[in-house]
Amino acid sequence: MQSEDRIIHFSTELIHRPVPIEVPALQKLYFELSQTKGAAYDSTDFSNPVQARFHSRRGKKSQSLAIFLPDRTLLVEEWADSALSDFLHRLREVASRTMDARRIPAFVAHTATVRSTFALTHFEDAREFLIDHMCAQEGRVGAHFKRPLAVGGLRFVLPETNEAPGELHVTIESFRFSLNEVFVEVKGVFGRQQVTQESLDSVVENLQRVRDFISGPVYGYLNQFDCLDEEEDQ
Repeated sequence: MQSEDRIIHFSTELIHRPVPIEVPALQKLYFELSQTKGAAYDSTDFSNPVQARFHSRRGKKSQSLAIFLPDRTLLVEEWADSALSDFLHRLREVASRTMDARRIPAFVAHTATVRSTFALTHFEDAREFLIDHMCAQEGRVGAHFKRPLAVGGLRFVLPETNEAPGELHVTIESFRFSLNEVFVEVKGVFGRQQVTQESLDSVVENLQRVRDFISGPVYGYLNQFDCLDEEEDQ
């Protein structure tokens, strides 16, 4: 398996006590971000009274979003065309300024999600790799479902421990848009401690922790199976 994965999505959900959507405050926040390197958005949408958006679109698919709801803020890089370090910078700036603009004393919980894909070395079809090779389901799926398999995979939930913060939800699937790539999503849910202005680094660190879980443990888990049968038997 190729050790360098292709990251396609970053997102963070910052959950707080409910506060109203106040357009003037968010307009001021949008202007402040426009003056902040690496944190600006191209346009706004205030048409929905319970949801405001800042967004930028690049090319056919890549976009940056900041979505403001009464009880949370969601930051998204979809079909990401920038490095994780760029998103972490944006995350820190937007989170800090949002707390000021919306008068939020603390985030009571947050999530961190990273999606990426790994290219296979010894298999041309990720469905065959995951379902037939890894899970030994060859001939057992189609015989009962009577339909072609578009996407198949595995899901794990790893609870938080004292040594490993955050509950991790791990999805491993065949990638719908590329036959020989495995899609991986890891979502970390962090709710043990509130996050204030002074402890915003923990939000950044937890997103990095989720990313490292993909490049480390998830890669190691998948790579042990991406081999020829005679190599696996040795």
